[in-house]
Amino acid sequence: MSVIQSATRSKRQKCSVSLRVPPPDVVAMSAMWCVRCVVAIAVLAVAMMSSGAAPAETIESAMARAYQNNPQLNAQRAIVRQADEGVAQALSGYRPTIGASASIGRECTDTTEEFPPIPGTPLTQSTAVRIKGPTNPRSVSINASQSLFNAKTPNQTRAAESKVFAARETLRVMEQSVLLSAATAYMDVLRDTANLEVQHSSVRVLQQMLKDTRDRRAVGEIPETDVAQAKAQLAGGEATLHAAEATLLATKANYQRIIGIEPGILSPATPVDRLSPPSLSASLAHSIVENPSVTAAMYGVDVSQLQVKIAEAGLYPTLTL
Repeated sequence: MSVIQSATRSKRQKCSVSLRVPPPDVVAMSAMWCVRCVVAIAVLAVAMMSSGAAPAETIESAMARAYQNNPQLNAQRAIVRQADEGVAQALSGYRPTIGASASIGRECTDTTEEFPPIPGTPLTQSTAVRIKGPTNPRSVSINASQSLFNAKTPNQTRAAESKVFAARETLRVMEQSVLLSAATAYMDVLRDTANLEVQHSSVRVLQQMLKDTRDRRAVGEIPETDVAQAKAQLAGGEATLHAAEATLLATKANYQRIIGIEPGILSPATPVDRLSPPSLSASLAHSIVENPSVTAAMYGVDVSQLQVKIAEAGLYPTLTL
């Protein structure tokens, strides 16, 4: 019993030593050290954020950049502005026309005028008068006209407006094409990047398989042909890896051509099924009404019909004041 009590007493002493509370100054120092660690981590995180760590690119921002900087869209926007000027030119047929002209010249005259005699006057004999010398003739004229009736002007105005609408729809076609190309380039980079990672993993697996095959050959478990087959598989995997690298480089170049910058870290895109019409018939009905290619063709038909009316207006009289 004495032995058991002494053993129990020693265990209690050990337990009391393990549960001893540290002094207050040690606790304060450890707490201060923890606070300093937290502050240092926060400062490091802020420094990393402010050092220019670029966020991941999204498909929306990439498409917005392509929409702003694509040269094809900029050219088509200039065509729309050019078509807008045609409306002002057509409306000029309703406005008055004012013209002014001026002329100045110099003439040298050398002529003789003979005046016959006039009976009953002192001029009883013919008289010759010689006129010689330079002259400076001048003239100024201003004219104004106002068209009161012209059958061409209304049709020309409507035709110019239809051309503007057609140019805008053509711009929408170009926008759809550019945005689709931007989205395709974005997804191609994601696809080829993932494919390259898969090929890297495949090469690592094949390298490990070749190492295992050589080890098994070294102990005589398999023939040399298995080692040759493993080498051939590794060579094929490396060739596929190099092809994937070349494809990714071409995809990145296409991305830069369409969007304008080199691709960085790209975020996965979200599905667009929620934006699609619920059925095929709804898609067809919506495309007939909203498709810019269809609406541009309809405005083109209007322009052709108005051109016929403009030609027919040449048969009508005009009234000008």
